[in-house]
Amino acid sequence: MTKRLFAALCAALVLGVVAVTATQPKYVILITIDGLRAPMIDEPTMPSPFLKMMSRDGLRIGRVVGVPPAATYPSHTTLVTGVVPARHRVFYNRPFMCNRDTARISYWWADSIAVPTIWQRAHEAGMKTASLFWPTSTGSPYIDYNVPEFWSLDYSCDQMAYIKPYCTPAGILDELEQQACGHLDNITYRAGSLQRDGRTAAMANYLMNRYQPRLMTIHLITTDYSQHALGTSSEQLLCDVASADHAVGTILENLRLTGRMDSTMVIVTGDHGFCDYDRTLSPNVWLTRAGLLSEQPGGEWRACFYSGGNTSFLYLRQAGDKKTLRRVRRLLDALPADERAMFRIVEKDELTALGADPAAALAIEPVLGVAVTNNRTGAVVESKRGGTHGFVSGQDSTTFIAYGAGIAPGRQDTIRQTAIAGFILTSLGIE
Repeated sequence: MTKRLFAALCAALVLGVVAVTATQPKYVILITIDGLRAPMIDEPTMPSPFLKMMSRDGLRIGRVVGVPPAATYPSHTTLVTGVVPARHRVFYNRPFMCNRDTARISYWWADSIAVPTIWQRAHEAGMKTASLFWPTSTGSPYIDYNVPEFWSLDYSCDQMAYIKPYCTPAGILDELEQQACGHLDNITYRAGSLQRDGRTAAMANYLMNRYQPRLMTIHLITTDYSQHALGTSSEQLLCDVASADHAVGTILENLRLTGRMDSTMVIVTGDHGFCDYDRTLSPNVWLTRAGLLSEQPGGEWRACFYSGGNTSFLYLRQAGDKKTLRRVRRLLDALPADERAMFRIVEKDELTALGADPAAALAIEPVLGVAVTNNRTGAVVESKRGGTHGFVSGQDSTTFIAYGAGIAPGRQDTIRQTAIAGFILTSLGIE
């Protein structure tokens, strides 16, 4: 058995399948489509011809079970580390800051990650790396060409101009605007805009053609917005799926035109899926009514639920405060039957086994059809429709395709998101 074939087989075994060829890829491109669900590929009515082709001709895994909670920042960090949040330490999109307002702050900085990343491993192996709009990548010394996901807290400013000093090397975003995608601003590159995914693909193609990174990570975000606002069945979502699919197709076309398709593995996966809801549940209202939490962030508190997705994690001001924890449990036990039927309690042991934040005392996971909020006042239950994600038990799973060099057609039902980083490194010949 050749060294390359052995490495390819090891890569397959990480995912629990043997669906590779003896050809080891020289390049790996990891693309995430934010909120990608299997039906976006599998349903005939979905405008996703490139994803359907990749699924047919590549390695397709129907269900990828995420980490707790299945949300953009912890999930993307798991994709580049192969470990759960309890180890990589990026627990939510926005950190819980002890009853302070974190509405606009995110885990932007790469040094938030407590373990090595695939960027680091590739960089240390002498490989060039690149990344476009990947969460928790700002300031990474291991990404040679990096346009991170980062923004100003002043939402009225020109966000693309704001992030230029944080892109590396200096001047790379100007170069991409001049050579690849045109001028970027709050109109031409607005979050949730159909223009965005195509411009991101143009940047990716320029970086591949000009600098030839061995590992590139790309975050396409548009499909997340319509699903949050309108759920999983809307006309806008069809437009967004077509936009993301076209971006993937543009990248594949560039690889073929430049003669790199035979040496490149392209992986498409999601950070999480989505579930529809028609009601919201606000557990912090119970705590404010009981005098355990201030009505506004920054006040006195003894307990606080924090929704880092569609699971609400309970934090205590004093770690190990058993008296307050008992009060919260009695409060939950005494709820009206209709409210109590809307969720299950996730105990500390289960959270630990899943790899959630070890500081959480317990969590509330709603039933399907219910979304949790961080509201502290108002009604506990309200009628509202949309899409949500961030469960701890896998209802909002995503999916996975590997296509191109080193991949033969294959199918598998389920993997965990933690398996993907190892698959990428092994495919590149990195232990």
